[in-house]
Amino acid sequence: MTTPQDFDFDSWLDGADKPQRSVTVYQKAGLIADLDVLAEKISNAESEDEVDGPPMGGGVGRLRAEYAKLAQQFHDSALTIRVQGLDEDEKLAIRDKTGTEGRELTYAILSEALVSPKATPDQVAKLKVRIGEAQFAGILAAFHQANNAIPAVSADFLPKSSTREDGDEY
Repeated sequence: MTTPQDFDFDSWLDGADKPQRSVTVYQKAGLIADLDVLAEKISNAESEDEVDGPPMGGGVGRLRAEYAKLAQQFHDSALTIRVQGLDEDEKLAIRDKTGTEGRELTYAILSEALVSPKATPDQVAKLKVRIGEAQFAGILAAFHQANNAIPAVSADFLPKSSTREDGDEY
């Protein structure tokens, strides 16, 4: 057991790392509109089936198969982006090094914060245009969390302890 007197702070610091966060973005986010249309068609076809019986052309089954195919394409287009926090000195150093302000500075800082995948500031700017404001805002939110939130594990995914109140045994 480690006591305060024999704790090796330098050793602990050697193993420390900065907070990191991740967010998933989608290359094929436009498929959501197609999925919305198909969901409505499926809902309408199911209502018609209840009244008229199943259609001869495959109806709901065909629509569900198409929905599954598009949903898989959407899923397959996922990219997990991982960012780490940067302290104010690091951000100022990036500003001084690049001589940029405003959006260009944001792209340079985010480029430096990207752990995976790596990207240049120009690629970050292009990413924003291609994936849209909402998904890009998710990346910025992950970056802000890495910078400002105290790291904690979500209790939602930890094993639940059993108690007599749950009806389980110890």
